[in-house]
Amino acid sequence: MSESQGQHRATLLLVDDEENILKSLRRLLRDEPYQILIATGGEQALQLLSQQSVDLVISDARMPGIDGATLLTEVQQRWPDCLRILLTGYVDLGTTIKAINQGQIHRYISKPWDDEELRQTIRQTLAFQHSERERKRLEQLTREQNLRLQDLNATLEKRV
Repeated sequence: MSESQGQHRATLLLVDDEENILKSLRRLLRDEPYQILIATGGEQALQLLSQQSVDLVISDARMPGIDGATLLTEVQQRWPDCLRILLTGYVDLGTTIKAINQGQIHRYISKPWDDEELRQTIRQTLAFQHSERERKRLEQLTREQNLRLQDLNATLEKRV
C-alpha cells in the first residue's frame, strides 16, 4: 500500500548509548521503508518525541541517566499510541519486569539479536499498530454514523 492510499511511512526511534549498536540497527533497517531517528540516551529520546511523531521506540534497557524501562514508561504515559520494544544484552529481570508492567512494552528482544527476527518483530509490531489505528477509526466512524441516524430518526418522528 502506498502512502497515497493512507499508509504513512513509519517512524522508528532507536535509543542506545552505544554508537556501534545504533550503527548496526541503522544498517539492518536501511532497506526497510522506515524513517529512522537516533537518540543516544533517554533525555535525547524524550526531546525528539516531543518534537516529532514516532510510531515505534526501540530502546536499550541499560543506559546512563534515564534507563530503558523508565524511558518506555514515560513514552507510554505521554504518547500511548507509540509502541515500545525493549532491547537488552543483560538478563536484568527487574528492568524487564518494570518495562513490561509500567512501560507496557510490546516486545522484549535480547542482544545479540537475530537480524531477520528483529525485522519481523518490527513489521509485526507496526502491523498491529496499523490494525489498532484502523479499529479506532472505524469505531469513531460508527459512533458518528449512529449519531446521524439518531438525528434523522428524531427528525422523521417530528414529521410523522
